Amino acid sequence: MLEQRRDIDEELRDLIKGPIRLATLDMVERELQRIGRTRSSKTGGFANAALELLKSRKYSTFASGFETSDTDAAILSFSAAKSERLAVATVDRKLRAALYRLGLQVIYPKRQRGLLMSSRNRVGTV
Repeated sequence: MLEQRRDIDEELRDLIKGPIRLATLDMVERELQRIGRTRSSKTGGFANAALELLKSRKYSTFASGFETSDTDAAILSFSAAKSERLAVATVDRKLRAALYRLGLQVIYPKRQRGLLMSSRNRVGTV
């Protein structure tokens, strides 16, 4: 979405009518930092831009609370353990499928503009 200069906040407001709270996990931030240091200039640049977006928009960061080095596993465990309603936004198809199998709501981008949300019943907000 960053590459296409799309605004996640704006597209989420278009998708979800009502209050939303955006947050990320500490492990996601660490993975972005690692990618920013070790990947090609284009990929690293987008990782660093994502980190800057998290900081500038003051998104909350939650501790995953799980002992794993696998970011996707931490996202799955954290999301499944939460009693409050939530949805996970991701472009990763494997993660999206795993979240869907757990009955969790998933938000993902359309190709050009706009977001889609899976239709599971457990969740309604981000």
